[in-house]
Amino acid sequence: MSLSDHLRYLRAFNGGEHPDAIYKALGLESGIMGAETGYRPVRDEALVAKLADYYSRPLEEFQWHNARPRKFLTFYLAEAMRNKTPVELRLRSGQTLTGTVAWWDLSSTGLQQENGRLLVVQRHAVIDWPNATEWEDV
Repeated sequence: MSLSDHLRYLRAFNGGEHPDAIYKALGLESGIMGAETGYRPVRDEALVAKLADYYSRPLEEFQWHNARPRKFLTFYLAEAMRNKTPVELRLRSGQTLTGTVAWWDLSSTGLQQENGRLLVVQRHAVIDWPNATEWEDV
């Protein structure tokens, strides 16, 4: 799961405070929280550390999620769809889903399972996938 999705999850779990209020609490200018809306890794390590501190979570947890941006999941899904190779998606629940990618978009993917069933998987539920950190940003 990307850091942006993890931040949205934590924000929702902690009362849904508006991103501007979080920015203010961190001593930053108000505005759209790029860390929560971006599809690439957050390059500002100090910001990642401040966010981890704000949520009273270990920095390593945020670094782990930051190494798995949505863009890299897109690369994985697109390549698997192009090559017609199966994917493996580990969910936040701990469940692992496998199948071939029938389609994907910015919010979800259609996973064709071996039994013929098409399963729609929300991207924010995907916490990890094979070789998640081995992609290069383009």
